[in-house]
Amino acid sequence: MLELIVFFVGILGIMYAAFNYVKIKNMEEGTERMSEIASAIREGSDTFLMEEYKVLLVAIIVVTLVLGIFIQYSSAVAFIIGTIMSGAVGLFGMKASTLANVRVANTALNTKNIGKTTKVALRGGSVMGISVSAAALVGLVIVVRLFRGQLQNLGTVTNWCGISFEPFSMTLSSYALGCSLIAMFNRVGGGIYTKAADMGADLVGKTEAHIPEDDPRNPATIADNVGDNVGDVAGLGSDLLESYVASIVAAIALGYNLIKHANVAGESLSALYTYPLAFAALGLISCVVGVASLLVRNLSKSKNVHSQLNGATYVGAALTLVAGALLAYKLESEIFIVN
Repeated sequence: MLELIVFFVGILGIMYAAFNYVKIKNMEEGTERMSEIASAIREGSDTFLMEEYKVLLVAIIVVTLVLGIFIQYSSAVAFIIGTIMSGAVGLFGMKASTLANVRVANTALNTKNIGKTTKVALRGGSVMGISVSAAALVGLVIVVRLFRGQLQNLGTVTNWCGISFEPFSMTLSSYALGCSLIAMFNRVGGGIYTKAADMGADLVGKTEAHIPEDDPRNPATIADNVGDNVGDVAGLGSDLLESYVASIVAAIALGYNLIKHANVAGESLSALYTYPLAFAALGLISCVVGVASLLVRNLSKSKNVHSQLNGATYVGAALTLVAGALLAYKLESEIFIVN
């Protein structure tokens, strides 16, 4: 039952991110020139990421076959789910970023108000932030539900080629591996692209053509902005999801191995592996509340938006701390140490 609640929370998180995406998309882009530059950056970002994903598809197929043939089929399935979640988050977050950038600039231009501009920027950035944790949780719950039968196998198995492993831990690790593969390609590939373009814009444009830095007349400047979106947004988002997933998987694996090696009753297994999932779901809810608490405020008269941003962070952190403590207290009663 708790797994389904976590899954539902993840879906709600994705829906909230989609809501912010639509709100950003419906805002005005600004002047025709602003729209033209933003369109070029958006088109370049989409093209680069699609070409990168074509190369990634080959790597995904190869790794999936290796896992399915030489490890176990559940690892191959979990790996694919991980790549889908990480890749989708990177693409969705980057699209939100390329839409939000010009709308933030237009809001600043029209309102001359830092508070209103900050709200637009936060709404655009929240799409990636919320999607990371929401998609990670949805993928994890799917993997756990698909292969929950492996939870009952606390022993080590040896497959046909002599490799020994714990089925459930290996399956979860394969999910994290799928997230890691996408993160590596997005982070490294996008980073190389943006640094190459940055060098071209800064050196060639300024020293040879005498065009100011970050001037849209320099094509390398557009390429630099494309690289920032594919590397620092899509890449960093996938990287964050990988780290987030790895942390949860590590916590679940610790609880799973505690059942196997320590003197703990078998009924405790559910509490030990669901606590990390439930805690992450509570953290997601707290983050949504924190972001929403700032978006619903009237910041038009605020002269110190930094303190407002800190306040939203404190709200999310406090809610996570309290909810996590209550969850730990509740599940503690379900963990029985055998004397």
